[in-house]
Amino acid sequence: MTNDCLRELPHHVGPVLSRVTGGILRVWALLGVAGVGLGLVTPGASAAQDVELDGVGHVLGSRDAPVSVVEFGDFGCGACALFHETTFPAVMEEFVETGRVQWRHVPFVFGFCNGDDAARGTECAADQGQYWEMHDVLFRRRAEWQRPRNPKDLMLGYAVELGMQAEAFEQCYKDNDGKERTRRATRAADELDLTGTPAFFINGSPALGALTMDVFRGLLEKAEREANPGG
Repeated sequence: MTNDCLRELPHHVGPVLSRVTGGILRVWALLGVAGVGLGLVTPGASAAQDVELDGVGHVLGSRDAPVSVVEFGDFGCGACALFHETTFPAVMEEFVETGRVQWRHVPFVFGFCNGDDAARGTECAADQGQYWEMHDVLFRRRAEWQRPRNPKDLMLGYAVELGMQAEAFEQCYKDNDGKERTRRATRAADELDLTGTPAFFINGSPALGALTMDVFRGLLEKAEREANPGG
């Protein structure tokens, strides 16, 4: 951990408008947008590019869901933690578990304190089928693992608490077996020119920040209507 790592995110401008098709995130750069704090990004579209998402991120929900959400975040981000502790459980219950939304969480390294260690830990947890369990622990106990210079022992402790095979987790963490997945995720975020987290892409519409459930529900229901205009 370096002394100049991020502890909270400065104000930022959201950069992109996107559409997800298969494993491709199609992105349009924006000409003049707003989106700081808890705000939404407003588009003024420009040129398009494709960002490959195959093998990037971790997915919950039905592949047949009419709405696809891609979330880019850093486990060290306070706004990401706030969203996942407040809004995300309700999104899961109301939209993901009912087949209305497929959710892809893309953990990348943005620069928050020990965020790279957290990404390493979650990828090792994913190798044992417990990505989402580790995801929940890291957001819930963010203040704890961000303090030490080397949080390896804490990561191993979380793995043990979750019932993972300790030796396998420790070896994975030591060898950084998931580094290529994290690199691909960070490369995708770089290609999107993301300047803030959490950043969401909801069937072609971007949103930014720790949005409340009322706001997020409105965005998801709007995406549902647009996906099935005759419904």
